Amino acid sequence: MENERKRSRVGTFFRNLLLNNLGLKIMAIFFAMVVWGVVLTTQNPYRNKTIQNVPVSFRGINDLHAKGLVVRGNPLEEQGGVNVRVSVPITSYKDLTADYLTALINLDNVNSVGNYSLTVNASILAPYNQDSRLDTTTPARIDVEIDSLISKSVPVEVRYEGVLPEGYWADEAELSVDSQPISYVQIRGPKQDVQRVSKAICYVALSDRTQTYNGAVELILWDESGEEVDAQLFLDELPAVTVKMQVQPKKTVPIDIMGSLLGVDNLPANYEIYDAIATPTEVVIIGEADRLAEVASLKFEGIDVSGRREAIDEKQRLLSIPEGVRVLGNIEAVDVYVDIREKTSRKEFKAIPITVMGLGSRLSAQLSAETVDVAVEGRVSIVDPLERNDIIAFVDLENIREGTYEDLDVTIHVLNDDVTLELFINQTVAQVNVKVTSG
Repeated sequence: MENERKRSRVGTFFRNLLLNNLGLKIMAIFFAMVVWGVVLTTQNPYRNKTIQNVPVSFRGINDLHAKGLVVRGNPLEEQGGVNVRVSVPITSYKDLTADYLTALINLDNVNSVGNYSLTVNASILAPYNQDSRLDTTTPARIDVEIDSLISKSVPVEVRYEGVLPEGYWADEAELSVDSQPISYVQIRGPKQDVQRVSKAICYVALSDRTQTYNGAVELILWDESGEEVDAQLFLDELPAVTVKMQVQPKKTVPIDIMGSLLGVDNLPANYEIYDAIATPTEVVIIGEADRLAEVASLKFEGIDVSGRREAIDEKQRLLSIPEGVRVLGNIEAVDVYVDIREKTSRKEFKAIPITVMGLGSRLSAQLSAETVDVAVEGRVSIVDPLERNDIIAFVDLENIREGTYEDLDVTIHVLNDDVTLELFINQTVAQVNVKVTSG
């Protein structure tokens, strides 16, 4: 029991000491901080620190280009930076970051095409370069491919994407750089990559476009197989190309040739316009929508047909184009053909006797039809004067002997051979059967 009381009194003493001597405790903490500050000030111990993703750059890149050489690809971007391990005083541990480190690859000793494993030289910048020390750089070396530096002019080609809305027209796109027309672009870089490029493509979107286009478009490099070539492989940035492309409403209208003729009512008696043809028969016009709405057709400079009896065949008759309207296809004139003919007339002759011609002596012929109705059609000056006696219908029986013959042609002859050939003749009996007997 006595021992237990002694232990209880000792415990109570220390408990009271801890709980009731707050001032002593604060003094102890302050004393410890002073001692630690003295240690840091006098000793400033070092600690190791690894700084990640320190950017790497080349030294002597311009001199390399002057030698006609170039780094191929983007090895530094592919690496993404290096990790640098440093020994840094504890007072600078927090403040020393990647902003105070550099990592360089020296290209001064590179003098030919090939593959190189080059050392990464890291260094610490002020104000930390006096007290901090470099330990290791990871990776310590980076593989670099060196190629010949060449340049090349690459043709620029326009590619259209999509189609314009119905009823709209677009002119050929005009390309320029700094207000100067451009058809080629210069690229400079590694020989292997430059030689691969065959063209630079400028894509112009047409879908839903109803207004004239004027804007910058990025060039895309292509190789012969139609694969895109990364523009970052080359030294100089591709220029921003300005594209200008006129877009306007369009409309197809006919050529009004009859409305372009003068003196149609003053043709000679019994003459008329048989046909009138313009080549082309219609054209496509462009312009503002309100101007196109006013144009139903186009005419040309008038042709006077007064008193004309013969056809008119003229080349390149100028069109009358309204202001604010343009004809596509550089069509400013049309070919014109006006067929002027004498009017036609028609006459019918009933029961024209069918006669026989060329029948031998001592032979007689019996026909299955003895008459034919004949209608003739042709120029008024020929048809109107015709009389019944001018029409002859006959069957040619020359060299025919005694016997029965079927389907022999009935020939109609009008006035003379020339007239007969010119007229259109319609007959009710085209063929007859003939029985030839002797006696």
